[in-house]
Amino acid sequence: MKKYNVKDLTLASVFAAIILVMTFVPQIGYITIGTVALTLIHIPVLIGVFLLPKKYSLVLALFFGVGSLIRAATTPTGPLDPAFVNPLVSVLPRLLFALAAIYIVELFKVIEVKVKNADIYIFGIVTLITSFGIFYAGQAIITFSGWNATLVTVIFLIINVGFVTGYYAFIQKADDKKILIPSTLILATFIHTVLVLTALVVFERALVITLIPADQLLSLILSIAVTNGLVEAILAAFIGTPILFALQQIKDKQ
Repeated sequence: MKKYNVKDLTLASVFAAIILVMTFVPQIGYITIGTVALTLIHIPVLIGVFLLPKKYSLVLALFFGVGSLIRAATTPTGPLDPAFVNPLVSVLPRLLFALAAIYIVELFKVIEVKVKNADIYIFGIVTLITSFGIFYAGQAIITFSGWNATLVTVIFLIINVGFVTGYYAFIQKADDKKILIPSTLILATFIHTVLVLTALVVFERALVITLIPADQLLSLILSIAVTNGLVEAILAAFIGTPILFALQQIKDKQ
């Protein structure tokens, strides 16, 4: 028992160090391209969810949140960074995100064991949720921008088909039992994006509406949730899945 505790603690320490490096070294954990900011620090947390006990996964999420808070307080780079000095915006959503990821993994494992053709159902759950998200983001952009509704709908339909096709092609490369990993990474990443944006609106609304008109707030939040969330989910799946496959093989051999 002590042997496994030491291994888990060591692995958790390594992931915590990676999270801190990604937090404070520019353009590693937070990638800024023009006005678009992508977060990748959640990937080590998700890897930890698969490989470590729950308590260590929550500790990694805590490192993620506290690192975000310190970074926002010491080296702000964007207009919304002051909001992340509030632990209800920087720390709480990250803890909830880790909990959600833990229970998603447990749910998918139950489905794999109890349900025939589980991979089809897991594929359906992920595509249903992402399709709804993409649809509502398109509607939000139509409302927010005033662009041609038909054109925006067609573009987002193409995005949705492209995402579903890419997701299907990606999971087909692994055996059926490993659909759990990319599916969890995609779904949990979306949840992370939604939780952070919700915390911003709920706990730092006064700051947010100084930057975004109140009547456009919901539309913009929805569009950010899906555009950023979709890109981050794809990156999480493509980066995290091969790492997890390799680490799980090493762990199984031990």
